[in-house]
Amino acid sequence: MVIARPAFSRAVPLLLMAGAILLLAVVLVSLRFANQTRQNSRDALEAAGLNNRALLLFSLMQDAETSQRGYLITGEEKYLAPFKRAQALVNLQFTSITSDMMKAGISDVTIDRLKRLVDDKLGEMRKTIATKAAGKDAEAVATVRSDTGKMAMDEIREIMTRIKAVTSNIGFQKGMSLDDAARWLLISITGGAVLLVVLVGGAVYLAVAHARQLEAARKALAEHNEMLEERIGQRTQFLQRANRELQSYSYIVGHDLRAPLVNIMGFTSELERAAAIFAGYMKKSPAARDALTEKVALEAVDVDIPEALGFIRSSMRRMDDLINEILRLARAGSRQLSRDPLDLAALLAETVANLQHRLDESGASVVLSSSLPHVVSDRLALQQIFSNLLDNAIKYADPSRPAPIHVSGTVIDGNAAIEVADNGRGIAERDLERIFELFRRSGPQDRPGEGIGLAHVRALVRRLGGDVAVRSVLGEGTTFTVTFAADIRSTKGRGET
Repeated sequence: MVIARPAFSRAVPLLLMAGAILLLAVVLVSLRFANQTRQNSRDALEAAGLNNRALLLFSLMQDAETSQRGYLITGEEKYLAPFKRAQALVNLQFTSITSDMMKAGISDVTIDRLKRLVDDKLGEMRKTIATKAAGKDAEAVATVRSDTGKMAMDEIREIMTRIKAVTSNIGFQKGMSLDDAARWLLISITGGAVLLVVLVGGAVYLAVAHARQLEAARKALAEHNEMLEERIGQRTQFLQRANRELQSYSYIVGHDLRAPLVNIMGFTSELERAAAIFAGYMKKSPAARDALTEKVALEAVDVDIPEALGFIRSSMRRMDDLINEILRLARAGSRQLSRDPLDLAALLAETVANLQHRLDESGASVVLSSSLPHVVSDRLALQQIFSNLLDNAIKYADPSRPAPIHVSGTVIDGNAAIEVADNGRGIAERDLERIFELFRRSGPQDRPGEGIGLAHVRALVRRLGGDVAVRSVLGEGTTFTVTFAADIRSTKGRGET
């Protein structure tokens, strides 16, 4: 069929205009659903955070009640530490969740009621503790047996259950909305891609009828459209994986930073106790002091206070180390990657040379394959990746046998795959994924380290357009397989770099 030139001249601009309008519509629809997905994700995370913080508030109240009862039963001051901690934190915790409860639709009446109940319960516990301290044991027990505090806790528990129901419903609704948005996003992109293929194919067909030189352009465009959906799927998977790891990272960082903080708070209470003992001793007249009280006071000054200060310093150093490791990982993730032509054999030989003193100390050795490939990638990132893996293989070598570490690799479908295999003590199957989490380690904790090396390795490998996998047999050895783009320029546009 021969198409007249005037018809061709009119049809091609019309088809191109229709394609541009369609593409714009697909982009706008995609942006709308992407924004809806982001909003739903944020709302779901906020609801989950509200539920967790509400549970923490309830846990503080339970700790305070348990502490109160322990003191009422024993009369010993040490049982009041949880109560004092809860009394110091409850109001802060309640304030932190008030705005989120209002945003989640919890009524002002319920919020005010919860505040009054918390205040009443704390007041009742303070009263019974003060009554017990004054020696009025029967009156303190009678206050508890009046069930006023129990009824307050029961109502607090009921309100917490309603909050959990509200946040769970929000999470469920937002999850359903996320599924709907993702489905419509895929439909809009797929439909737009199909219509674009049809329009572009028509334009190319008209162009081929009049100019053979446009054939190459038509084929390139068709191939591009065929790859479009695959690339979108890859990008979607990458974002979902990043979102999951971000949630896990946030939880782990919060958990590991909270542990030394709890220690500091606990030993601060110990300091206060020891200081109170010594102050009480000093307030006594010389005539009223005896050998026993002097011994207790000196023990508080010479033993308890230094011990508590030592634990506080240790916890502060731990927090400082964790924060520094987090900052180091963050800096590595934001660094601009370079594109260097690299001979992996030479790069690994240099890395092995830097670890030679460790190899000599442990009796291990590194065997490099003669067929390691050439790549175009970031030198510093690869040095850090293989330095961490080799260092781990040396660190966890079995001292009862020779410890050769084999490094081999090849290029498959544009990706370099490098294996680092050892015959060390191995990793339990349940820990094979856990070892890549921040501040998490496997097996006996008898080697130095913060548990950040493999998390750093995975983050760097993914920035290079790949991933790291592990297989291991406990007691026999471990093999890490690092896969990354042989030419880092091929990852441009995929989001990894």
